Amino acid sequence: MPIIIPITDLRNTTKISELCHGKNEPVFITKNGYSDLVIMSAEVYEALTEGRQAARPAAQPEEMCFLTEQSPIWAGMLADVLQQHGIPFFKGSSLGAGLAIKTGGLSERIRFFVPGSCLADARDLVEELFSKETD
Repeated sequence: MPIIIPITDLRNTTKISELCHGKNEPVFITKNGYSDLVIMSAEVYEALTEGRQAARPAAQPEEMCFLTEQSPIWAGMLADVLQQHGIPFFKGSSLGAGLAIKTGGLSERIRFFVPGSCLADARDLVEELFSKETD
């Protein structure tokens, strides 16, 4: 499961440094609920850029797959459900910040992406949450 923290937590640099070195994986930073930055220890960076084969011969980054696009109201609920089921995800605005401000929040849509290995489970959850009953 990815480590995700809000940008305000960056004030405590010692804690962030310990987190990056202790987990040996990237830490995702959110701003206003959206993915904004990724930070990592120098060792992890070197393993990703130079020594990938030596550090992790069998490890390959998993492809992220599009899951769904929802309004901001429903996106919050979907994010909570995915977290509760242990499904890692990334989300981002379909409009971008500038266009979202000009057109207003009602036209904004949030896109969700999940690892390919979790796509089937995530699709089942989306179907369960957003399918309309015909009764």
